[in-house]
Amino acid sequence: MPDLVTPKNLHFNGKNLWFAFYNLLAVPVMFLFFRFAAVLPFRSRRLEKIKAGVAGRKNLFAGLSAQLQRCGSGPRIWIHASSMGECEQARPILRELQERLPHSVRVLTLFSPSAHVHLSRQNLPAEVLSYLPFDSRSNVRRFLDLVQPAAGIFIRHDLWPNFLWQARQRGVKLLLADASVSANAKSFRHKPGVRNFNREVFANFDWICAVSGVAAENLRDLIRHPERLLRTGDTRYDQVVFRARAGNISQLLPEAWQTHTHIFVAGSTWPSDEEVLIPAFAATRSRIPEARMILAPHEPTAEHLQSVEKSLKTHRLTSCRLSQAFSQPAQAVVLVDRVGVLAELYGAGSVAFVGGSFGPGVHSVLEAAAHGLPVLFGPAMRNSAEAMEMEQLGLGKILREHTEGAQILMELFEAPARANAWGKKCRAFVEQKTGAARSIVTLLEAI
Repeated sequence: MPDLVTPKNLHFNGKNLWFAFYNLLAVPVMFLFFRFAAVLPFRSRRLEKIKAGVAGRKNLFAGLSAQLQRCGSGPRIWIHASSMGECEQARPILRELQERLPHSVRVLTLFSPSAHVHLSRQNLPAEVLSYLPFDSRSNVRRFLDLVQPAAGIFIRHDLWPNFLWQARQRGVKLLLADASVSANAKSFRHKPGVRNFNREVFANFDWICAVSGVAAENLRDLIRHPERLLRTGDTRYDQVVFRARAGNISQLLPEAWQTHTHIFVAGSTWPSDEEVLIPAFAATRSRIPEARMILAPHEPTAEHLQSVEKSLKTHRLTSCRLSQAFSQPAQAVVLVDRVGVLAELYGAGSVAFVGGSFGPGVHSVLEAAAHGLPVLFGPAMRNSAEAMEMEQLGLGKILREHTEGAQILMELFEAPARANAWGKKCRAFVEQKTGAARSIVTLLEAI
């Protein structure tokens, strides 16, 4: 059980009200929630993640100590990311630290168990990888005593008050990277009591690095020290450009696909996207028989893959799964049956559609744009500032139904010069916004 704040051990200062509220109420409630959820007999995706997170933290400090003992004596820089999306944003910062502060020890902490399992199997550019301990005062003290960070970088929004309060008290330089909040005055962060609590949390940072000028303005109401608020950009642009340049599709697709010129890549698709895209591609292929499609479902579960294969057969489209692409003759469609490879697969395409945009909201348009592809998406794209900006600049085109999709695909396949010119503008849009990681590490170099 985490140590609790009581009237006997609480020493009052300016931020005592929120400190007491968080430690007397919020911390015990969160602790009991995670412990109770971890032993429930029910099965659900969310519960399984909670159980994995609790189990993964059992020997956290022993594992952390063992990793630190194998590291050098350079200054330790602690980077915290919540899940896979934030880890991708952290990667450019980690690479920049390795290049410019080569003697530093990079300690990456994660909250999500799925991110931890995935990253532990890869060549991650960090010397130490660990779960973030539960945010009780005793855990925080133990973590900071072990790591002794010179600086801490938090990615986006996974901010834990006890970690920030105690790190600040110890003189750890703290930076919030890729910062942004909703502009909606009705959002949770902007409610009167919550806004004051957030001001206490944000006040611990030496620098708050906003992703854009608009994001900086949205943050201003939560910042007590406006001189600490900077616009450094979004490290997602650094990462998608890096992956586009470093990607190697030769291990993913056979040569017949690598050298083909009429490939439509539909990425992160939902069933509502596929209801539009499959008939659109079928119509395109009836006019351009050499056209091919790479279809990457957002969640390639067995049930979803089987449903897509049934729909492809209905539209007389042959297909094979990505895992079988090297062992079968080239088909009209490659159905991607694994995650984590879409950013590389865009490199094989000549036109891209970004999924979610006929359903809950468009996924990242940046990966396709970074490869220099014309970018298409459906009408549900207001959740993405990048998609809206690309649409306003004429770099992203909204499709509303399958006949329109077929028409634009045919036009682009039959006019490759137009497609190439469009794609170059998309790539330039992404590349001109890189450099956030460099700016962030420049701030840290002064420590």
